[in-house]
Amino acid sequence: MSRVVGLVRECEPVAGKDKLKRLSVDVGGAAPVQLVTNAPNVEAGKRIVVALVGAEVGGVAVRRATVGGVPSEGMVCDATMLGWTGGGAGLAALVPASYAPGDAAPPTRPRLDERPPGAGAGAASEPPPGAGREVEPLFAKKPSRDDKKAAAAARKAERDAKKAAAGGGGDGASEPAGEGGARAEGGGEGEADGAVGEGGQGKGAE
Repeated sequence: MSRVVGLVRECEPVAGKDKLKRLSVDVGGAAPVQLVTNAPNVEAGKRIVVALVGAEVGGVAVRRATVGGVPSEGMVCDATMLGWTGGGAGLAALVPASYAPGDAAPPTRPRLDERPPGAGAGAASEPPPGAGREVEPLFAKKPSRDDKKAAAAARKAERDAKKAAAGGGGDGASEPAGEGGARAEGGGEGEADGAVGEGGQGKGAE
């Protein structure tokens, strides 16, 4: 394969040359290759398409050359050289991380946000964090006045039931009357704190 994906390991300006850059590119071989380019969008960490020595670009075979006084062992390709739709002439053809160094250049221009192969399957096999748990609403509904009255009546009925149960012992036996620590004396007048309704003494349930 003469047109391959390369990972730029190093990118340095060529001394005395305003636009030229010396690249060290991993193309999947035992050692990186050195290239010289004037493409402004090349930097370390990017994946580019490289035409190695022997490849044909525009009907011309790529050969080793010296550019700006620096040996170059191939050519950085742009979209026009590869026949891609989109991508400007003079800009390096970039590929996403799903392509490994040494892979054949894709026949069409890929999306740079393309996921590596198998990423979708792995994500589907593991549920996202928090899956299966009940999600609480962002805004809780405020209770209405009727809801508050009903809750107050339910609390009063519960207190009355506890007081009645405590006062049923007779013979002066004292039992806890529930809330407030009040005691009912042998079924007396019910003046314990627990008999106080909502809003003050002696007020019945609404």
